[in-house]
Amino acid sequence: MTKLILLPNEILHHVFRQVDPVDLAHLSRSCTLLNKNIAGDGQLFKAVYCYMLDAPPESQAKTFDYKNQLREFVKCRRILDSSTEKPMIFNTPDEEALLFLADWTTRFLRTAHSTKSRNLGFLHAYFSRLNPKNLTRFLCHSSTWDRARLLNLNPLCETPFAVRQASAKLHVLYGKPLLKPTRNAQRKGPTVDLTPNHKDPYPYAVSKVYDLRNYTEETMWGPYLADGYASVDWEKLEAVMLLLGYNAEVFKESVGENMLPAGFSWDEGWAGATPGSYTSTDIYGSSQVEEFEEVIEGEGDEATEPVVDPYNIGGTWMRVVCFLDFHELFAYNFTNPATPTDRPRPALQTTEAIRLISMELRVTHTEPPGPDDGQELPVVFFEGISRSLHSPRDVNANSNIKGCPSNVAWGTAANGKSNSEERWRSEGIQVGGVGSARGVLGHWFDKDHDVHGPAGPTGFYKISDQIKNYASDSDTEEPPVLDVEIDDDVEDVEEVQAFIGQLAEAIGMNMPGLHAHVHIENANNSNSDGDGGINGGGGIAGGNGTLQGILSANEHEHEAEERGYAADRNGFSFDD
Repeated sequence: MTKLILLPNEILHHVFRQVDPVDLAHLSRSCTLLNKNIAGDGQLFKAVYCYMLDAPPESQAKTFDYKNQLREFVKCRRILDSSTEKPMIFNTPDEEALLFLADWTTRFLRTAHSTKSRNLGFLHAYFSRLNPKNLTRFLCHSSTWDRARLLNLNPLCETPFAVRQASAKLHVLYGKPLLKPTRNAQRKGPTVDLTPNHKDPYPYAVSKVYDLRNYTEETMWGPYLADGYASVDWEKLEAVMLLLGYNAEVFKESVGENMLPAGFSWDEGWAGATPGSYTSTDIYGSSQVEEFEEVIEGEGDEATEPVVDPYNIGGTWMRVVCFLDFHELFAYNFTNPATPTDRPRPALQTTEAIRLISMELRVTHTEPPGPDDGQELPVVFFEGISRSLHSPRDVNANSNIKGCPSNVAWGTAANGKSNSEERWRSEGIQVGGVGSARGVLGHWFDKDHDVHGPAGPTGFYKISDQIKNYASDSDTEEPPVLDVEIDDDVEDVEEVQAFIGQLAEAIGMNMPGLHAHVHIENANNSNSDGDGGINGGGGIAGGNGTLQGILSANEHEHEAEERGYAADRNGFSFDD
């Protein structure tokens, strides 16, 4: 100790920056000289933080409280280290821990780097499918999971609203739905059930998304709370994520993983849930350069003012739309015995149809933010073209997009190419903030807000800054599309995939350009057309068309309340 305190302050700084924050707090209490040295080193807390975790972006660096952030990091780590598999008891420190964890994780992800992130590495270490204790402890307390919980493990009291929202938010940010293994996956070999204390959450998520009572003017027909501020309803977003994840697994098992578009599913939790994590993919190759172009910020006519794109809208996006047969949707909502307004509809085990849609968007102009918008970014207008990967049927789309500093809210509207009248709308939230790779989750619905529907879940994410030239679009033929009808309970998926490949070769379609559509027999009967339309009504934003829209910022985002920590004692403390 004598030798340590005699070292120059510069060397002590270099040594202490590699010390764990808890040990650093203990070290500061060991003697007066070290206490004064640590407390008086204005750059030490920054050095310790940046040694262990990602340095905050430049826009936050000047106001970033490194000392307090280290305290919160230690508190979070203590919570995760002490997690157990016992049922959570609410109105106790268990509840406070979950609320703190959701709020802290949200802020922690905002400062995470998009590549080689120490922040994401920390979250991966504590939320892993190889070590699922924290997954089930903190991510499974929404109303969907409460309904799916095994009866003998039901808590004595109802889960508080704030806890349900916080748990659902963590699950959405994690991004990999905690679903039960499918039958095909079980046939292929051993599987791991991450939620052994719960039944399959899928039927309960279906009942939340397809309950048309949730589509109201107060909620803007989107994944929002009926609070007048369009605050995010994380339980609705979680249910949408569960449905899209389930249908993605069914689709993947039917046509093969190689047939899926890039970004259709995530291999790791937390990936893509950070601002600016999107990276562009080359989607055309050198042989087709003349047919494609890069979307460049500021492009436009020389006589007009350059167009800025702060939300990184311009480029090619992939959209996923799921829906029920309209007669099944109607029967579920209007022919079953009446359900009290304060109770959810019964769980529904069903089969949905799925559509994949390519969207090519361009920013057209911007406007200053309005009084209800966030003031940091402008309102951005855009337009573009959508292409169904299942059918050549033409459909146009107009889009309204608005957002908030931490969660960008997107709104879209669609109409047919031969008919300028709008048909479909959607509302969604870009998970992870501006420029996140995760993309948008939300609801689609009838543009007239018909109480009888239709409605359902949707998601879309950006895949490239490149788009196909509009001028060449009318001169080229539609890409080859293969519709494949497969029963939901096929025994040999590999044989089906081999048949698809042989059929594609027989009709002259190259496999890299093949888009296969799995048409589930018992989900699409005479009441739904082959183009993704419902009750013969045409496609759901499902073909070639045009898109127009707006993107602005909504400042009414409600985050979890900040919570207090123990005051400094003898220099400082990382204790609760």
